[in-house]
Amino acid sequence: MTLITGLDIGTTKVCCFAVQRGAEGTLQPAGYGIAPCRGLKQGQVVDMEQTVAAIQHAVHEAQTMGELTITGVVLGVTGEHIESIQRRAEITITRPDREVTQEDLERLRFNLQQVHLPPDRELIHTLIRQYILDGQSGILNPLGMSASHLQAEATLVTGGLTFLQNLRRCVERAGLEVQAMALEPLASGLATLTPEEREIGVALIDIGGGTTDVAIFIDGALAYTSAVPLGGNQVTRDVYIMFRLADPQEAERLKHEFGSALAARVPETERVSYREMGTNEERRVPRRLFTEVIEERMREILEYAREELERSGLYDRLAAGVVLTGGGSCLPCTTELGRQVFDALPVRLGTPQPREVVLPSALQKPAFATAVGLALYGVQLFPETDSPIAPTRLWKQLVQTVRRWFQRH
Repeated sequence: MTLITGLDIGTTKVCCFAVQRGAEGTLQPAGYGIAPCRGLKQGQVVDMEQTVAAIQHAVHEAQTMGELTITGVVLGVTGEHIESIQRRAEITITRPDREVTQEDLERLRFNLQQVHLPPDRELIHTLIRQYILDGQSGILNPLGMSASHLQAEATLVTGGLTFLQNLRRCVERAGLEVQAMALEPLASGLATLTPEEREIGVALIDIGGGTTDVAIFIDGALAYTSAVPLGGNQVTRDVYIMFRLADPQEAERLKHEFGSALAARVPETERVSYREMGTNEERRVPRRLFTEVIEERMREILEYAREELERSGLYDRLAAGVVLTGGGSCLPCTTELGRQVFDALPVRLGTPQPREVVLPSALQKPAFATAVGLALYGVQLFPETDSPIAPTRLWKQLVQTVRRWFQRH
């Protein structure tokens, strides 16, 4: 059995989800753990000790539940430091049979990655959108086909080196190996989007605690990604400050119990009670006034997300509309607010319900889409062996293959 574990280190929580792959390739949930976390802010580590402790707690829960040992994880990354680059590369096949081989594909991928990056940037993904054989576009897998000229169009995803190194160190200090890193909206898309949506064009908006990830999938592949530096924590903070609540936990509780993304859907007669800062006296305000504060911030988050979609130049290609996921999408009426912000585009809530594995009911919530998707990404990435190959070994194998090719040619 192969054990593959996704680790989502978020602004409010750490979620660990492990799956086991059987000999026939079938997947079974093996265990999961969740721990509160206050060590990150907008995707950046601000307190390493708190982050390490939260990782250890979540992993321990998953190990205890599944009676298993977790030694390595697929780590999710996000934040404003994430950038995407569109690339195209080409190679010539001069062999008499002109058959596209695995070495050709590796050489083409190597060429795609030959882009100058500043010293403070690190390449995370090389996501090939399509291959082009002698001018014929739309090829998904050219292996075994014939061609003289092979091209590829790809999205390169990069991240800030310092951000990524600090995140890695937290995981390593928790006693784990980072087997791979994956862009969080890419992972969330694996857990919440259908193949049909990814094919015809869809936007995924993942509203987390500190940031909101924006991603566009077209022709079955990630075409654009960015992040908005606002999330559910800002909604909680607005409530906390505007009503002078006794503590932030009270604001979080009230948001979940009485909050709504649309104030107009709240009856005018309902009222909300809370304890006031300093005096600890009980106050009562109209629930609609309370939700007006929430709606204003939620609308701002979605409007910023729309600006990112328009900036991509792909807004008109979103035939499948918008999918909202992440913990911040769970407020009542969020999808209805989304339909207002995104005009005529269809908007739905993205709950992780992958076809590959039956999830525990506790994880069938938008807040856990990323952790589930990270495990699924690991399943796709690693071969069916007893243990995943570390990324350093994968890279060394790729470099050695390319070197051998150049030596022979």
